[in-house]
Amino acid sequence: MKRSSDVRADCSMLIPELKAAVPPEGSYDSVYVVQNGKFRFVNPQFAAAGGFTEKEMLGMESARIIHPDDRKEARENAVKMLHGESTLPYTFRIIAKDGSVKWIQETVHPITYKGKRAVLGHSMDVTAHREAMEKLRDLQALQNSILDALPIAVLGMQDRRIMLANNAVEAVFGWKPEELIGRNSRLLYRNDKDYQEIGRSVYKALQRKRTHTLEFPCRRKDGENIICLLSVARIGEYLKDRRIIATYEDITERKRAEQALEESERTLKELLKSYQKRG
Repeated sequence: MKRSSDVRADCSMLIPELKAAVPPEGSYDSVYVVQNGKFRFVNPQFAAAGGFTEKEMLGMESARIIHPDDRKEARENAVKMLHGESTLPYTFRIIAKDGSVKWIQETVHPITYKGKRAVLGHSMDVTAHREAMEKLRDLQALQNSILDALPIAVLGMQDRRIMLANNAVEAVFGWKPEELIGRNSRLLYRNDKDYQEIGRSVYKALQRKRTHTLEFPCRRKDGENIICLLSVARIGEYLKDRRIIATYEDITERKRAEQALEESERTLKELLKSYQKRG
């Protein structure tokens, strides 16, 4: 087992290699040297990533700390980088001293260490980043499931350009979601006058309050005119970049039924009046 003075000596011998091979990102603060499959040098940051001390790692088989399921791929990526076939950092899992699993991202470079071929590795612990990304993906999947389960069209817009659309837009407007992404919302309305009017009404209302609801005529992809119950909400506290979420519910049949009912009631009242006059 090496004394601390021996470790410092090894570190000083590595200075030329470190300067030549340090990644430009500058964030790979964990450094190690592997020779004949064993760690011959590790700095405190690398040892701490796995919960080990420097002394515990010296002489350890480098593959020992790699998660069994990742060993083959990690080796293949390392070989590609050492042969100059890849320059991209690669990630894999390690098993820490306490049994926990951590994600490591690293690069490797061939060097000569004490007169023999060796591998100089730079790595960083990306566990927190991976976990955050996984949570983000889970939230995104949940959001998509909720949006797709809604029977009404949901559109996310920035300055009236469509950035998000759920599957229900096809039922309401006849457009597939991918056909709407990146396009101006003008195509949802009958004419330029309607488009300008709805824009003024919505953005004026959202300057004063967070949400706004109104009924407004729209147009389907096939040219059919419909009446929609439009509910909009601004994204954030203010209308920065004019970002909003809007839902469109086709209420055409409901409005027709209401109109038919009103006409029936009006006709009935007229009949009653006529009957009363005759009586």
